[in-house]
Amino acid sequence: MSDESKDEDWEPDEDLILWMRQHCEKIGIGGVWSPDGSGCTYERIGQDTWSLVRMMEHPNAISHHERFKKLFIAAGLEIEDENPFQYPAPMSFEESERMRFEEKREIAMNWRCECHLPLAEFDLEKRIDVFIEEKDVLYPNGDTHPVQIWACKIICPSCEKEVNMDPDDYQLLAGDELYMQWRDSEGGIYKAQTRMEVRDLVDSGVMGVALGSKLTGTEEKLPPWMWGTYCIYIPPGLQQKSED
Repeated sequence: MSDESKDEDWEPDEDLILWMRQHCEKIGIGGVWSPDGSGCTYERIGQDTWSLVRMMEHPNAISHHERFKKLFIAAGLEIEDENPFQYPAPMSFEESERMRFEEKREIAMNWRCECHLPLAEFDLEKRIDVFIEEKDVLYPNGDTHPVQIWACKIICPSCEKEVNMDPDDYQLLAGDELYMQWRDSEGGIYKAQTRMEVRDLVDSGVMGVALGSKLTGTEEKLPPWMWGTYCIYIPPGLQQKSED
């Protein structure tokens, strides 16, 4: 049986249709969805209407779209696919990863608050890292290891809603520089340094702060991505002077 015949015979089941409805409802008008590995990018252009805006020039992308088209229709949504922007398939693994990151970044830039303000327009620098819980995770060898679950809290400047983001999603939206800093309960900022920045600090005689899992003196928990970093500390007063 050819791939084309398989696509013609394929039909989504009820669980997949329900998931599709719920997933699409979470994406605001103007938001985009790019299923991993599909080579397709869709934009929500109306309340119940989506458009195929980008598609890789590859038979697999065409096959994926035919199935997604059926899924959109089964979920009660309209799909327009007349003139998508077509781009060549990547020639290497590195190029594929770069394109995948750019697509994810584009999606992140379209994430919105309930009031429709893009999360990218929040004051991302003022995030608060919130410890959720610690739970044991079972590894393939049968051992269990404790894993801390955290969220990055940002506040909408329009409706003041608190949005708790997955840390990886925050990193995708805000970038590495903002992600690799932490604000303590007093408002001070610990900013992680790169290897070259650490060298410059040492050469200039400036002392930084090495972070563990807790802040020395106050025992505040630190998020795992800050463990083992060497930071400069910026007190609240100095931050205010810099802003002025």
